[in-house]
Amino acid sequence: MKIAYIVSRYPAVSHTFILREVCALRKLGWDVSTFSMRRVSESELLSAVDKAEYANTSAILPAGAACVIMSHLFLAVTGPVRYVQTLLEALTKRPAGWRNAIWYFFYFIEAGLFARQLQRRKINHVHAHFANVAANVAKLAVRMCGGSWSLTLHGLSDFGDPQKSNLEDKIHSASCTICVSDSGRAHAMMQSMPADWGKICCVHTGVDTTLFTPAQPRKNGDTKTVQLLNVARLGPEKGLEFLIHALRQVVDRGVDVYLTIVGEGPERARIEAEIDRHELRDRVTLAGAIGQDTIQDYFDRADVFVLSSLAEGLPVVLMEAMAKELPVIATQIAGIPELVEHRNTGLLVSPGRADQLADAIVHLASDAEARDAYGRRGRAKVCAEFEQVECARQLAQIFSDRVVPSMVQSEKNSHPSSIKPVEI
Repeated sequence: MKIAYIVSRYPAVSHTFILREVCALRKLGWDVSTFSMRRVSESELLSAVDKAEYANTSAILPAGAACVIMSHLFLAVTGPVRYVQTLLEALTKRPAGWRNAIWYFFYFIEAGLFARQLQRRKINHVHAHFANVAANVAKLAVRMCGGSWSLTLHGLSDFGDPQKSNLEDKIHSASCTICVSDSGRAHAMMQSMPADWGKICCVHTGVDTTLFTPAQPRKNGDTKTVQLLNVARLGPEKGLEFLIHALRQVVDRGVDVYLTIVGEGPERARIEAEIDRHELRDRVTLAGAIGQDTIQDYFDRADVFVLSSLAEGLPVVLMEAMAKELPVIATQIAGIPELVEHRNTGLLVSPGRADQLADAIVHLASDAEARDAYGRRGRAKVCAEFEQVECARQLAQIFSDRVVPSMVQSEKNSHPSSIKPVEI
């Protein structure tokens, strides 16, 4: 079966889990075409897999004036009713304000470009990750040319401002909405009509436990210094200043630790300033963005994985660390407690509480047996409930149950000149 995945920027460093999901669906026999709203910079392609996926991904923008005109002219002539209805929908079913009216008109223009690509490839279903511009364009494109669409919701970017993201309308119009955690599903239910709750499902984003395996032995040559690892975008939601505060407390208590932070982002200068303010230059490394080809080396050298986020969905990097049998410390927010069970598969602390985080780090840094026990139980949890192949099967089953019937119905109602049925 043919489907399209559309993301605002694909493949992106921070969205590797989407790439893995696409690959897993393909292994299950699905024909998945990938689209990016804008072309990713080649400097962001940090692994061979990224480069291969980039080469096979189509970008909606930029597009020349002739392409825009010809795409919309074709859609208007071959499906005038759908075309006008989609334009009206773009202008009326949107957040209030004249600026949003302008933005949604642009989404309509972009949707026309996307719709023509869907028609040419005979793709009847589109799946979007995140309730952002890509979801807006996906929704309008299938309205314009026939077909169906679905959506995956993750965390703060989706639920933080439901009016801005127009989330209620998106959930209503989608064939199904996937949430990566039960916590996310609850948020989606709060921001949608009860009549649409049956379309909201929970499917975890998984990790390949055959790829992420424990390092035996760990590559940390200095057995005295406990190596802490954090992998995160350098943004305010990741709570890295709070982690630096906790690290200062740990060092002041005489515990020998070293922190490596892998990732890049807009808050780098601010984080560096915090490191300097707490006089921790000799205890912290900011490693920058790292590709999937080399990230495992960082896991293999670490003794404890620390996630200090203030806002999350259900972080895949936490699953990766647990699959590597690293003991984890994480904040008790969003879907994280569905993965990290306090004092069983890891330790949980309150968000923003540097004292609690420091206590947890001291506890694990001082007890190698506890680290080993948490690591083993953590990997067992991931293997049982967050294995990528099984999660992909669950997603594929939802697509088969909920998307294929809607595609068939859409074909019955569609204009004869629109997309032809695909073989299923």
